[in-house]
Parts: sequence; structure tokens; C-alpha cells
Amino acid sequence: MSDDITDGGDPRIEFMQEVFYRLGGDIVDIELDPKHFDVAFKRAVMRYRQRSDNSMEESFLFIDMQPDNSTYTLPQEVQEVRAVYRRTMGGTAGGGSQIDPFSLGFVNNIYMMQNPGGMGSSGSGMLATYDFAMQFQSLAGRMFGRDIMFVWNAATKKLVLERRVTGTEQIALHVWNAKPETVLLIDPYARIWLFDYTVACCKQILGEARGKFAALAGPQGGITLNGEALKTEAKEEMDRLDQELLQYADAHSGSPFLIG
Repeated sequence: MSDDITDGGDPRIEFMQEVFYRLGGDIVDIELDPKHFDVAFKRAVMRYRQRSDNSMEESFLFIDMQPDNSTYTLPQEVQEVRAVYRRTMGGTAGGGSQIDPFSLGFVNNIYMMQNPGGMGSSGSGMLATYDFAMQFQSLAGRMFGRDIMFVWNAATKKLVLERRVTGTEQIALHVWNAKPETVLLIDPYARIWLFDYTVACCKQILGEARGKFAALAGPQGGITLNGEALKTEAKEEMDRLDQELLQYADAHSGSPFLIG
């Protein structure tokens, strides 16, 4: 085993060191190079990003739209674009009509201060006014260009706005970003899952290597290798870990609702 794995200090190296000892390192010979550990860890991270929303974080990005340009390339860490918001509508950038439902509710409270037949009521229509304002904002947005249709390609990170842009304007993107590996390694819920899956991947690699030769001849009669046993154990462990993600064992929120 190379010293590249067993040197401490870096969280990723310390993680690999734990995997090495979990496999019995320094007690038995582990026929894996640092590259094999890297491949196993990358596979675990890819599986986790595919199946757990705990691997992503919500944020907003701001981009400046340019005239006659509808295609923009976003950073590699962006995994999903949920919505596109304009900062103004009904006018040019930096101006236009702004709708503040809280201001509308305040004005409504001024002109409807008392309920003549009420018992000490301080006002009426507050919640209704807020609901009407939000409906008005949604309708005005659809009619006057607040909402922008778009096409997002997660592979190429290309965002295509389905609109001809005639001037410079800043827009906000509601996106989901992939958490960096350094964050996943210190996450108390993600780390243990990644650790177990990395160990399982390492066992699978060892099983494939040892399975090429079921037995080796020796002076004392021969040695039987455990390649098939390692592959079976690795598959069972991977299935168990996949099931844990379905049961939200890593504390991610999961689906907003369940059917069945």
C-alpha cells in the first residue's frame, strides 16, 4: 500500500486511510493502488449525488442578460435550474412597476381600519388583500414578461432563454448546486454512507481481481482466493446502502409526498 493514502492531514486522505484500515490494511496485504481507492470514492460520490438531495444545496445566481444572446453557460456545480426571475417587469431594467404585497396590505389597513359591526376588530381584509396581491402579481407576471421560459441542459450546463433579449438586464436564477466533496466528507450523515459505499466498491474491485484465479498452487498444497465471496458481499452491501437512501437514513428530505 502506498504512503499516499496513509499520510494524514487532508480530510480526503484521512477518509481513504479509514477505508484502508477497514479492509484490513497493515494486517493483510491489500492489492489496491491509490487510483483504485480514488475510483471507489468517486463512484460512491456519484451514486450519492444521483440518489440523495442531501448532496445538493439551494442558492441563487445572478447573470446579466446581453442583447441578442439567449444561451448562457453556468458553473459546473449547478445541477438544476428551478426558476428564472426578473428583477423588474413592465418597463426597462432599473425601472418599471414594482409590486409589494405588504405595502398593499398596509394601505388596505389604513382605509379599512375598523369593522363597524365588529367587537373591537382592528381591521379586515388583511389576508384576503395579501392573497389578491399575490394573484395579481402572478397574473401581471404572465402578461407583462416577468416569467421567462427556459431550457436547461444538465450535461452541458447550457441555459437557453426562450426570449429575444433586446437590452442588458440582470436576472436571478433559483438553482440547486452540488455540494463540494470537502463538505460531504464532514457531513455527519453523508460521510458514513460514503464510507460504507467506498468500502463496498473496494471489495468489488478486489473480488474482480482475485476472481481471475480461483486458486493458486503452492508448496503446501495451494491457496483458495475469496474473489466470489468479496463480490457477493460487496453487492449485498451496495443494495443495503441504496435501500437506506430510499428510507432517508442520511437525513435528506426526500420526496415532497409519497404515493402508495
